[in-house]
Amino acid sequence: MQQKTQIDSVIPASFEEAESSQIRTVSLDLILTLGTLFSLKWFLLQFTAMWTFAGPISLLASLGVATWCLKRNNETWKSIGFKHDTSWLKLSLWVLVALIVTTVLGNLAGGLAGSLIIPGSGVDEQAEAFMAGRFDNVPGNFPVYLYWLVISWVIGAFTEELLFRGFMISRFEKVFSRLPFAIGLAILAQALIFGQQHMYYQGIQGLVAMTVIGIFSGMIYVFCKRRLLPLMISHGLANTVGITMMYLGSTGAG
Repeated sequence: MQQKTQIDSVIPASFEEAESSQIRTVSLDLILTLGTLFSLKWFLLQFTAMWTFAGPISLLASLGVATWCLKRNNETWKSIGFKHDTSWLKLSLWVLVALIVTTVLGNLAGGLAGSLIIPGSGVDEQAEAFMAGRFDNVPGNFPVYLYWLVISWVIGAFTEELLFRGFMISRFEKVFSRLPFAIGLAILAQALIFGQQHMYYQGIQGLVAMTVIGIFSGMIYVFCKRRLLPLMISHGLANTVGITMMYLGSTGAG
């Protein structure tokens, strides 16, 4: 009887130690990845000639760090959702749901934020300066249109969904594992970072819109059994529509 009691007391202790070790590991993953994302972007934004590339370069570098973190933990991108293991019909339906939900709610949130913004905001003045002329050469220019189309799929659809929805949600969920509603906190955390990463060129309005999009994208990721492909495709399609409208001259450069 005494021996059984000793064994029972060892099992919870071992489990708690393993859980603590896992939390330390994923915390380090986040520190390394987010450190790369924030520091590299900040550095590149110090150079006017590099501001257009600051986002793509910092995201790709962070994706490389995240890939290394997964490898050292014996994980793969497939294990956190980069896979196609369902029917094409279900995939298409999830793509449609993601596209409609994120587009409608993102635009509503951005429009509401825009109506409440006080003119003269330093953040928005910086964003306007960054955006000035960024897409002026897109209308009617097919090579430039193709360039931005590739960027929108590689960086937006592929890299951002892997990094924010796949990697960060999985890491933040483990960090918050001892708190109630860990998955909800994980979704919110990655969404706030996702929104912040767009603020430097989209301003407060972009911060709000992208945070809302990040929240609902995270929810869809969880509801569709942690599959990233529907979000990647819907993200890419949304970007394609926006860039195509610019190419056809239906929207302005901003």
